[in-house]
Amino acid sequence: MQREKLLIVLMILLSPISYGQNSGQNVVKTSEQAYQEHSPIAHHKIALEVLNESKKWINAFNEGNTKKCVESYRTNAVMRAMPFGVKNGSQAINNFWKPFIESGASNLVYTDVTIEVVNESTALISANWSMNVGRGTIYQEKWEKKDNIWKLTYDDFEVLEQFEKPRINTNPATTSHQALEEVINASIDWINGFNSQNSTICGNGYSDDATMNAVPFTSLHHKAAIQEFWAKLIADGAKNLTYHNPKFAVITPERVLVSSRWSMNIGEGKIYQEKWIKEKDKWILGYDEFQVLKQY
Repeated sequence: MQREKLLIVLMILLSPISYGQNSGQNVVKTSEQAYQEHSPIAHHKIALEVLNESKKWINAFNEGNTKKCVESYRTNAVMRAMPFGVKNGSQAINNFWKPFIESGASNLVYTDVTIEVVNESTALISANWSMNVGRGTIYQEKWEKKDNIWKLTYDDFEVLEQFEKPRINTNPATTSHQALEEVINASIDWINGFNSQNSTICGNGYSDDATMNAVPFTSLHHKAAIQEFWAKLIADGAKNLTYHNPKFAVITPERVLVSSRWSMNIGEGKIYQEKWIKEKDKWILGYDEFQVLKQY
């Protein structure tokens, strides 16, 4: 009974109809959904595109293909390779990578990868990296899309340790990329389920013991209660859920965090944390916290 009351309060607060306070009579106020410049999952697709380009770069490096690596940079790109200095332009970048790869550097592996979508033409990647000759951190790879082609315009990384002797790196090169791709696709399925008014898909996207905090309205525990929440919201007319500037971060091979702005036809807000967990080869939500910041 308490949960039903909370859901009723939520829908009242999120109602697209509000009333004037000064006229002495009810005045209907309407508002269009914010952020209409792209489709509900457009930024998810951007993340998938850039992750694919990143994997191509890593594979090219591990194949010793300097030409392909350098072609992934814009001609005016900047690469900050600490402690070796700043390389301005693709020629200087080539002069760095070519002798480095030819010296035997290989076996590059990215771990703890994070990707943030800035807009439909810009995405940022950060990660930890290791290879046979050392390890370090990538603070930022800025990928930008021009003429329908993604390339690096800024690359900032640091070598934290140079090995005295080459080491064999047994970890797969792009396991973190794969985890992100799987979660992004699971998130796409969830959003499409909501927007097709299918609360069963929404409910099945959570673990049995999941927690969902819908700030400031309610906190729910367990899959059944969470599915009931989404079923009520959908039945009352909520639709067109859209994610804006999402950020996807690998914490472990079986834990990925997602944050994002969101909007739908009745309001907008912030997703502070979606914790996606991998259970029985399926990615589901173990924790979900979001806030309604504006009601239309």
